[in-house]
Amino acid sequence: MKGSILLLVALLTLSAALFGTLPARADPEWKNVKTRSTFYTPKKVANARKNVKKYDWAKEIKNHAVLDAEKYLDFGVENLWNAVTTQNLPRSFAVNLELGSPITGKEFNEKYGYRGWQADPLNEPWKLTDPSSGYKFPTNDFASYYKSGLDEHGNFDPEKADKRYLVNELYPEKGKYWGVDDGTGWVDEDGNRWTFVAYYNHWHVWHGGVVDKALRAFRDAYLYTGDVKYAQAGTILLDRIADVYPEMDVSVYKWEDGFLHSHGGTGKGKVRGSIWEATAAIHYLSAYDAFFPGMEEADVIPFLNAKAQKYHMDNPKNTVSAIRKNIEDGLLREIYPAVKNAQIRGNFGMHQRTLAMAAVVLDEPGTSEEWIDWVFQPGELRSQPDWHLTGGNVMATLLNQVDRDGFGDEPSTQYNSYWLTQIQGVADILEGYDRYPKADLYQNVKFRKMFDTRYPLVMGNRYTPQIGDSFRTGNPGIVGTVQEHVDAFTRYRKPVYAQMAYLLNGNSTDGLHGSLFDADPEQVSRDIRKVLEEEGPLKQRETHLPGFGFAALRDGGNVPSTHQETSFFFFSNLKRLESTAEVIEHQGPIHLETDEWGKRDPEAFDIPEDYYAETGSIQLESRKRGDRISFRFKSPQTGNYVLELMPLSASSYGIYELKVDGKQVGTHDFYGSGNKGGSRSVGSLKLEKGEHTLTFINRGKNPRATGYKLGLTGMALKPASDSKTSSGGNSKRRGLWMYYGKNLVGRHGHKDTLNIGYHAFGLDLSPDLGYPDNFKNRTEWVSNTVSHNTVVVDQTKQHDSLSSIPHHFDSSSRVQLIDVDAPHVYPQTEQYRRTTAMIRVDDQNSYAVDFFRIQGGDHHHFSFHGAEGLTTVDGLNLTEQKRGTYAGEDVHYGEKEPDQPSGWEYAGSGFHYLTNVERAQNPNGPFSVDWKIRDTWSVLPEEKNIHLRLTLLNQVDDAALADGIPPRLPGNPKRLRYLIAHREGKNLKSQFVSLLEAYQDERFIRSVTPVELTVDGKKVTHHRACALKVELKNGRVDTIVNSLDPDVTYTIGEKLRFQGFFGVYSEKNGKPVYAYLNDGKFISPAGKPLLQNKKARIKGTILTFTKELSIRNEITVKLKDKLHSPESVIGRTIFIDNDGERNAAYEIKGIRHLQGNRYTLDIGSSTLIRKTKDPKNMSKGFVYNIKEGQTWRIPLSAEWSTP
Repeated sequence: MKGSILLLVALLTLSAALFGTLPARADPEWKNVKTRSTFYTPKKVANARKNVKKYDWAKEIKNHAVLDAEKYLDFGVENLWNAVTTQNLPRSFAVNLELGSPITGKEFNEKYGYRGWQADPLNEPWKLTDPSSGYKFPTNDFASYYKSGLDEHGNFDPEKADKRYLVNELYPEKGKYWGVDDGTGWVDEDGNRWTFVAYYNHWHVWHGGVVDKALRAFRDAYLYTGDVKYAQAGTILLDRIADVYPEMDVSVYKWEDGFLHSHGGTGKGKVRGSIWEATAAIHYLSAYDAFFPGMEEADVIPFLNAKAQKYHMDNPKNTVSAIRKNIEDGLLREIYPAVKNAQIRGNFGMHQRTLAMAAVVLDEPGTSEEWIDWVFQPGELRSQPDWHLTGGNVMATLLNQVDRDGFGDEPSTQYNSYWLTQIQGVADILEGYDRYPKADLYQNVKFRKMFDTRYPLVMGNRYTPQIGDSFRTGNPGIVGTVQEHVDAFTRYRKPVYAQMAYLLNGNSTDGLHGSLFDADPEQVSRDIRKVLEEEGPLKQRETHLPGFGFAALRDGGNVPSTHQETSFFFFSNLKRLESTAEVIEHQGPIHLETDEWGKRDPEAFDIPEDYYAETGSIQLESRKRGDRISFRFKSPQTGNYVLELMPLSASSYGIYELKVDGKQVGTHDFYGSGNKGGSRSVGSLKLEKGEHTLTFINRGKNPRATGYKLGLTGMALKPASDSKTSSGGNSKRRGLWMYYGKNLVGRHGHKDTLNIGYHAFGLDLSPDLGYPDNFKNRTEWVSNTVSHNTVVVDQTKQHDSLSSIPHHFDSSSRVQLIDVDAPHVYPQTEQYRRTTAMIRVDDQNSYAVDFFRIQGGDHHHFSFHGAEGLTTVDGLNLTEQKRGTYAGEDVHYGEKEPDQPSGWEYAGSGFHYLTNVERAQNPNGPFSVDWKIRDTWSVLPEEKNIHLRLTLLNQVDDAALADGIPPRLPGNPKRLRYLIAHREGKNLKSQFVSLLEAYQDERFIRSVTPVELTVDGKKVTHHRACALKVELKNGRVDTIVNSLDPDVTYTIGEKLRFQGFFGVYSEKNGKPVYAYLNDGKFISPAGKPLLQNKKARIKGTILTFTKELSIRNEITVKLKDKLHSPESVIGRTIFIDNDGERNAAYEIKGIRHLQGNRYTLDIGSSTLIRKTKDPKNMSKGFVYNIKEGQTWRIPLSAEWSTP
């Protein structure tokens, strides 16, 4: 191949010399600015080339890049140059988004998705194949038509193109012009437009097509090898992109005309819509930096000069400097105006990252600083007079939209996770750039906090809760990546980052390393091992993130090493080693949900680049027998395993053989009709600890299948040797979480304030529904209040809420507690408050008690659901409702209230999505619902007899069980069973009191009963206090009491006296064995108090506090009374009575006595800055979350137990 390129260059050189087109010296007009590589610095490149020789993992990265690059070298630089299309040829991401295929119609979309069209651009350019029918489009010879339309400048001119190529050559029996596309699409007899050529141009030329893929392949191959042939081909291609890029503009190809782009409704973009342009353009910029030092040696002048002469280009390209200037002018200098004009604009961090890369790569004094200043400059998107951005807004966003816990302003745990990824891209580009050293984001307090948004959410060492539009219904998976935590540990040295990297790496240090561009990429692996030796793996108990609005109560230690855990992997996160066909990869959303277009377009929120983007899945676009794809995975221990797949099924999927390290494990037929859920066992194998290679090889297809494709979501390695004796991996870990943060649906949140979830025995026992599957059920059901474990007031969804107010949070050896009030979710309520505690029984088991109090409104519906599984009841006499939904017998499934608007404005109950209803009127006394949990996601080595049981102790007017249907996404359960308990009355006051018990095989609780409370001999009947008795099978009897009037003295039953907010008293064989008291004075079982505090709480006022952005923050306070034991407040929470716009709860990390009753409290890295006074002018100062003079309190707690 190298010889053919040199021959071509030699001929072009001879031709140029004969015609005198190679002047002897450079023209000053064509002098470039850049003088050095500034992103891929010489030091980085030298490290990379050294590492690919030294380390096997680095060598594999290099080999993969070289393999891709050689494929495009074989295609030839002439073909690559010609492959770059110009502005006059439209682009579109769909042929017909709504109708699918002209042959099979909407069935095409159902089976293949809008990206299901197949193409082979290297061998059959400008042809799409409809896999549902086998038809090819366009039916005319568009390749010849396009070539005939090139003008004297090499640009496509449809007026010049030869119309004789606009004839149906493939299927003449259907008519002369049937299926013919001149670039603007074929309009059928019904007036429907089918944009075959525009789709091909979008996907197979540009976005993930030949041009973009070849350029990235040449860049990486040159960086890793230094072989100039890759710089030569890459420079030629990059220069051609620079020729056409300035004129590129998608705004002339409009959505309403059938040309679809990822622009968020602005209509703006360059080669493609503005959102995806941000993800693509950055590769053009980095490629220039990579090729820059090799351009002199690459001998590209003859080829490019000849093209310049042939097509009458202004730039003669007769020197390397002229070629560099063409790239700088045609690409790098185009970025700044394109970003400002919203032609390059994506989610936060995307266009900022692109402009930062342009600034660093151009490296022009004055200009680069100006561009980076703009990245940080306050600004916003404006629509008048035309869509434009006024600043990159990075600093303002960090200050105003990232909370004190490090989370962005999207409630979704999935979408929130993208914030760090995007802004880290900006940080990585600017880090170490000597022309702008003040732009080091890694030293920014808010950015540093963003690395602390992963580990606090982890439940059971296997799950991140599905809060808002996140993931699927109960699927395992932890937000964050191995490399992200390796990088964080390298910079900040916090042990928890090392522990998270180890956890995400399959509880292994094998393969952990730094960047390919590091001088010693394996030093970090040695450092991580040292942390694990000293501190062990990740261990978490209670977590409280009041800025984000999340609390987790956890118990249970690490599983003993004698029990191997099931290892679970998403294929989208595994290292891909080889693929012989295209693999569909996610590039980002088409719409941004905050855009006006997204509010008008019902499907705006969920049109990802491909369906698999939101499922964690990938698809191999295989077209023949023998295609393969390989992944690297890690076995945490040596042992025998069962390999299970979470496959996707479709009519276009083939049969695949699975091999591990070259040895056959089994085969699987992926043919089917849609998602079947769960996992499939493929075979057994023995693995050594460490890295292995899993390969899928196509062995044909089912006779009924229409194709050879492969769809994969995840895989599990289940220990085979101890599956009968192990209790299932993480069996000792259990936990309950509560979410009380933003509930903004327009920011991918749900109306789920005070929602709780429960994990035990390795499973998510009460999963949120997660990511929706269509717009209607998103707004009416998935995001609605009723689909969550919370309370619906007056048959409407919650109102928007930015913050709730925590009042108590505590943890002791046996009791963990969270107490939150949500005053904004229902305007008609005076109280909407939940108090939840988890109480330890033994090493294996805990239970939770839950007090949900509502005051106001006329209807209260308490909703709770378990995971997929069989449901039984105790104490309820249920009658089947013959038809309809929970909304009524005459209300069909999905049929909303007639007086409610559709879409974003819908505010109704969502009851019309609850089906298969059973009802009980006026249930007498406490009742229980028991869910026998199915291991939907095949997390455990084998199916276990795991249950979740809820016992409701308060009186209700009626109760019902009904099916709620999760989104129809791969792997999701078919249905979940909901309990709906209802009370009604004028200006109602309710206290829903329940107990949650997760157990395996048999219950550990014998009985749960309410206990009478009296005050001065009078029975308490109001909703502000409650007590219950829990009798355990181990002989222990717990009495739990909770009161919102902590200064009132109650008598519980016949002998127990209590004054406080929350208390637990335990007896065994009639004798006290344990007591816990929170925010109270005493708990006394007859006679002398078992626990007695002089103070229930510490109170005082704010004197001053840290007012600058700092990694260390303090509050100086004045106490009302003397503090006898200052260190006793460390680890507790101070609750400050601020303005209520945001809560003001802070964990106390340390305390320093000043004088008298004055102390300084260390609250760590949690800033007291709420936002800037003026988001457009940060110099005007800050708005703080607290003020001098505000009052505060620190609830105290104590516990007692027998020796």
